[in-house]
Amino acid sequence: MGKVLVFLVGLLAGAALAHVASRTPAGARVFAVVNGAADEFASAVSDSYRARLAEGN
Repeated sequence: MGKVLVFLVGLLAGAALAHVASRTPAGARVFAVVNGAADEFASAVSDSYRARLAEGN
């Protein structure tokens, strides 16, 4: 139970730090790059999934 609590505290602390960092210009740029990469990855997965569905029909 203690390990779960430490994990949750760390998770909340990381989210709080990310929120503070995103308000700075440098942090906003970093998050823009990360979000762009995540969006690109999600788009590739989605396109692949749709292509596989089309092959099956």
